[in-house]
Order: sequence, then structure tokens, then C-alpha cells
Amino acid sequence: MYNIDEKQMNKDLKELYDRAEPSTKEFETSKYIKSRLDEMGLTYKEAFVTGLFGTLDVGAKKTIALRSDMDALPYNEACTEYRHLCGHHANMTTLLTVLEVMVKMKDKLNVNIRYIFQPAEELVSGSVEMINAGCMEGVDEILASHTSPDIEYGFAALVEGGTMAGSNHFDIVFKGMSTHAAMPHMGTDTVTAAAEYIMSCQTILTRKKSPILDGLISFGSINGGSAANILPGELRLAGTYRHFDKSVKQLIEHGMKVRLKAIEDFYGIMGEFTIHEGTPPVICDKSIVSKLHKICEEKGIVVTEYEKSMGGEDFAFYLEHAPGAFIWQGVRQGDSHPPLHNSKYTVPEGATLPAVKLLSEYLLAQ
Repeated sequence: MYNIDEKQMNKDLKELYDRAEPSTKEFETSKYIKSRLDEMGLTYKEAFVTGLFGTLDVGAKKTIALRSDMDALPYNEACTEYRHLCGHHANMTTLLTVLEVMVKMKDKLNVNIRYIFQPAEELVSGSVEMINAGCMEGVDEILASHTSPDIEYGFAALVEGGTMAGSNHFDIVFKGMSTHAAMPHMGTDTVTAAAEYIMSCQTILTRKKSPILDGLISFGSINGGSAANILPGELRLAGTYRHFDKSVKQLIEHGMKVRLKAIEDFYGIMGEFTIHEGTPPVICDKSIVSKLHKICEEKGIVVTEYEKSMGGEDFAFYLEHAPGAFIWQGVRQGDSHPPLHNSKYTVPEGATLPAVKLLSEYLLAQ
């Protein structure tokens, strides 16, 4: 049997929260993690500016990786203050606590543990940089945890198969000729063209996609114009589309380009369509999730089902190198909790305990 130092766990949670830093600038965060790893007698390799990874090597044939993200989000519009509004301090705390348990139980381990502390998850680039630095070499499985405001405090949650959607962003520029708003026929109306385009893109999902498959197109930004009585010569749109199936991704991209061509022909404008490749979908391995469920049943760890999310996660890139699973941790106390990325999002002490227990038991069961 092992003991979890909950006092240290809660101290880590607070210390890491107080060090909240932006993507690729997690210097104080990284310094704290290094100090904790040093205390445990664990070595590490520095990667991607502030990232760290290493191995608790017991000479086993199998290696399981545990990954945590490190970056925080802007708390104000000026981006002068950052806070962990996505709970990454909790993810780091979970990993540190599991490592502390595993160091004490080293003689009981039959698997090597690769620990990965990854910067820049919010930029969806950190995982790729860490992989390029070698953090997935020799890894057979990988697991990660994340807090959720939709799950009750004290519960863990697992999703089999599609867990989080593939995420891509896009920019579109409509270019035409500006004109007086009272004389739209003398120029090109980029505003109406953009409005029609936005609405027409939704029929890609309702009329061209199988209703059984998941997909989403959202326009989050529209910018253009300088006065109420001028139709602007240029207008910009930006948005995102999500998918779990590659065929849906291809359908959305093709459909948006076809719709754009129709708008160009009718309104006499030119449209520039740019896709920014993001993350593939997070697909959790059914066998690993099944094993995690079994451990929950055997060890009395309270676990609940959880709906898949259209949110994206760069954990997906690790899953291109090894099968894995994602563990959700509940933070909701009461009827509701502020959502992720909300300025009031918090993680209460003890919320990391279910994932710590589940990951520890999973590693010891190998």
C-alpha cells in the first residue's frame, strides 16, 4: 500500500497557481518543477525553452508516459497578468504527486515511467516541440489528466474512443470596391457577402454531412468598415471548425471553398481563404480505458461517464506515437462552476486526488 502526501499535493497546487505564466515563458513554473524533481531524486532533460522530461527507469521492457501541460492564460485584456484559467496547475500537481508515490514504490514497479512537463498547450504547439526533442522515444503508452467544471468534485471521468475533436482555424479576407452605402450597385458589398457566406456555411453540416458524424463550424470574428454609410472594400472573418472523422474535415474544407466561390461569383468580390492546421482529434484507446475502468471498480475510485468534447487538445499529437487515454477530474462543488478559460475558474484542494489514485494504481498494476 502507498501513501499520498495530500499536504504536499495541495502545496504544489497553490505554488504552481501562484506562478502562472504565458506559453513558452513558464520560467518560474519550470524552476519549481525542477526543484520538486530534484527533491525526489529524479533527473530530467530540458526541452523547448521551459519544458522538461525524464524517466523513472526500473529496467522494465514497457514504458508508460505521463504528460502535463504548464502554461496559463491572460487574466486581463492587456495580457499583463496570467492565471491558470484552464487548470494546468492541477495537471502539473497530479503528475508531481504520482511521481512522488512511484518513487516510494519503485521496488514494486514493473514499468518505466516517462514524465513530460509540456509548455505551450494553449498555442497547440508545445507537444510537437516536445516530441521533436525526443520525449516519446521508447514510449508504449501515454496518459494525461485535466480538470473539468462539468464533473462533480471527487469524481474522475473517462471517455472511450473520440474524446476531444480535431481543431483547425481559418481566416478569410473579402476584397472588393468600397462605395457609398446608398449606392451599393456602384461597388461591392463585402458586408452582405460575408453575412451570406457565414449562414451558407452552416448548410455544409446540415445538408452535406451525415447526421451521424460530428462536426462544427464557428465564426468567432468579423472585422471591417469605418463608417455607417460606407460599404467597406475589405472585410475579414476568422473562425474554427471541428471534427472527429477525417472525412468530415475534408468535407468542411471543400464545402467552405465551394461556398466562397459562389459568393465571389455573385457579389463580384475576391476571397482569400487560409487554413491554419491545428490538432487532430484525441482518440482514447479502448483497451487502456477499459483497464482504467476495471481499476476504478476494484479500488473503489469513483468514476463517471463523460461526453466527448468539441474542444481541441494537443495531447492528440502524442497519440500519433503511442496509444493512450485522458482522465478528467471534477472540480464542481454545488450546482455549477465557472467554465474553463473563465476569469473565475478555480480548482479546489483535493480535486487532483482521484486522478492521482487512478494513475498510481494503473502504473502499479502493470
